[in-house]
Amino acid sequence: MASGRMGRTATVIVAVAGASCGPSVTVETTVADSAGVAIVTNVGAPRVLQWTLDTIRIFGGEESGPATFHLAKPSLMDVDAQGRIFVLEPFEYRVTVFDSTGVALGSMGRQGEGPGELEWAMSVSVLDDGRVYVHDGAGQIVELRMGDETGTESAFNYAVIYTNLRHVEATSRGLLIWARRRINPTGPNIGHDDWVERLLSVTGRDTVELISGKSSYSSTAYYPRCSFTFSIRQLLAPRNRWSQWGDHVALTAWGGFRIDMLDDHRLVRSVRWAGVGERELTCAEAKALLTARGYLGPCDDDLDETLEKHGFHPRPQLVGELAVAPDGYVWAQLLTRNNAFRVLLLNPEGRIAGVMPDGFPMPLTFLPDGRPLIAVVDSLDVERIGVGSVVR
Repeated sequence: MASGRMGRTATVIVAVAGASCGPSVTVETTVADSAGVAIVTNVGAPRVLQWTLDTIRIFGGEESGPATFHLAKPSLMDVDAQGRIFVLEPFEYRVTVFDSTGVALGSMGRQGEGPGELEWAMSVSVLDDGRVYVHDGAGQIVELRMGDETGTESAFNYAVIYTNLRHVEATSRGLLIWARRRINPTGPNIGHDDWVERLLSVTGRDTVELISGKSSYSSTAYYPRCSFTFSIRQLLAPRNRWSQWGDHVALTAWGGFRIDMLDDHRLVRSVRWAGVGERELTCAEAKALLTARGYLGPCDDDLDETLEKHGFHPRPQLVGELAVAPDGYVWAQLLTRNNAFRVLLLNPEGRIAGVMPDGFPMPLTFLPDGRPLIAVVDSLDVERIGVGSVVR
């Protein structure tokens, strides 16, 4: 992170080489300090890193037993410092633990509507001491340990936050929460200005700190074919995606290209890529992009009608999933206009180190030794977990 007075800027040419990043790649990077945050802007096209990935083993998708999970999503799995893999199965209301070879070690959690039981499990986060936190959308964060059927609700005051929880990560310091809040609870929800989305640091029962926030891009529309009025996110509106390793967190929730990097609940870097996603879409371009992504209008198939009723976000999100590696590098899924993606590599300082070849899979997360875990999808769309080895 650059240091100095607010507004100080520096332009550097970075040559990246060695075992961690493969072939040399030169990227021009500008760093500007602003209120203690390094705004890192990368300029130019990165070199393609000629890396490949070999899949060592695959597990999951079994008909019976502990490895019956069929969804491998970043929010549904986590890894601890011992290399144990924790997989949340929302429809089985449990977290199953595997070692790095895919052997089941045990499970925790059960279905129910009482305190410490799972009703609407949405994400899982794990601490190195074995504590597991499950974000339950029914209104609680459940703390579990190996062998527990019923956990305990985490000790913080929901009344302080007044939000609909969207996602949770547990760190050694506390909880990071992405939340959505109604600004004017008594007024009609007629536009996105009625809502804000915020990243909160919760470090005690009554200690909540705002890290960052933005407007929530949603609107209210009436669809006659649906026969009701409802609030819906604008088409192509950015969604929050993040990843964590230890106390290092990477987050994206904005249009265009922007990745925020946090350390110990502090926003330390905000990474940009100049020229990527800066031009706004026309309505025709938005329609073409939505068509390429297979989007259909709510309750009908008329995309023109949907666009007319509640519009679209003019700068779609160009960063998809993120994965923070143990060495501090951030792997980012770079979305393209034709509904494809490339995997981009950022070093711990936020500078682009290179881009992977076409077809390189996006990691879900990493084992402590740096081996990536990937989703392996079969012909029936069952998602299994693959343990990979990167060949550089």
